[in-house]
Amino acid sequence: MPDTIRHALATALRICRLSWKDYRLASAGLAASASIGIRTVFQVAFFTLLGQLTAGDAGRAYAFVGSVAFAPVAAVTSHVSAVVTSEVPQGTMYRLRLGGTPLLVVMLLRSWVYIVEGMAASLVALIVLGPTVLGGRGTVDVAVGYPLVLLTTVSCLCMGLFCCALALSGLDEGLVVNIAGYLILLCAGVVVPVAPDGALHLVGQAMPLGAGLNALRALGTDTAGELWGAVVHETLVAGLWLLATALLLRLQARRVRTGAVPEPV
Repeated sequence: MPDTIRHALATALRICRLSWKDYRLASAGLAASASIGIRTVFQVAFFTLLGQLTAGDAGRAYAFVGSVAFAPVAAVTSHVSAVVTSEVPQGTMYRLRLGGTPLLVVMLLRSWVYIVEGMAASLVALIVLGPTVLGGRGTVDVAVGYPLVLLTTVSCLCMGLFCCALALSGLDEGLVVNIAGYLILLCAGVVVPVAPDGALHLVGQAMPLGAGLNALRALGTDTAGELWGAVVHETLVAGLWLLATALLLRLQARRVRTGAVPEPV
């Protein structure tokens, strides 16, 4: 194996290990993990109840699948953003900007623990509530489609990294992340369907989760043939958000390097 590739792999592994150590130090261990799972179960139950109040049993199943897929969003937007932006007040962001590994690559490699956190919380909600809401067979069908949930989680992560880049520009982190989360919730049709000729549907075409969620709901039905189209759509959306993040981080680095703006604290 060439030395360049060996060095890159070693660096990536080191970043992943440090990310895990940082996650364990920042959290309260088992108690924090349990609280995340409990909070996710109640969130999914709340959205499911809203779906039932809106459209009866069909709405309950619709909202349950949507809320299970939506469950990892907080982990890959709010939590990821908080971890990276904390480097600024700590005075260590300049090390990431000047390091040999691009900042976006560092952000991606540090995010794997939050993908796992979000997926695990989503799976807990599915196991706890699924048999009651969907029955055993329906729960298994959704579980089989969890690679789609992983895809939508990664897609939402790409948008979360863009939110993080906006926060590094000086915008309020909480405002940016909350707006992104609510847009995903509304435009992806998590609780109620989005009108195909409405403004939310149009905005949703450029937002993560929507296409993958439609594919997840279509599993086991006659429309399952649209699966690959939805996967391609979701992948393209993720790529576009990642590209936008890379461009914004590059612009920030140039402005900080030339002294046009200070690193916001």
